Amino acid sequence: MKVHINGEALILQSNDISKKSKANLTDVLAQYLTSRQQKMSFAVALNSDFVSKSQYSSTLLNDGDSIDVLFPIVGG
Repeated sequence: MKVHINGEALILQSNDISKKSKANLTDVLAQYLTSRQQKMSFAVALNSDFVSKSQYSSTLLNDGDSIDVLFPIVGG
C-alpha cells in the first residue's frame, strides 16, 4: 500500500500489516516517525480531516491516502 505523508510517498511494509487486511494510522506513524518524534506532541490530518489521537488505531487507510503530521512551532 502506498500513502503520502507530508508530501512524501511511503510504501507500507507488509510485515507491519500482515495480520490485518488494512493498515491504520498507528502503523504508518510507527514506520514514518522516529522514536523521538513519536514522543513529541503532534497533530494528524488524513485527507485534510484532523484525527484525534484516540482514533489512530481505528482509522483504516486506503491506497493513495494523504496524511499530514504537524508539529507545533515555538518561537516569537
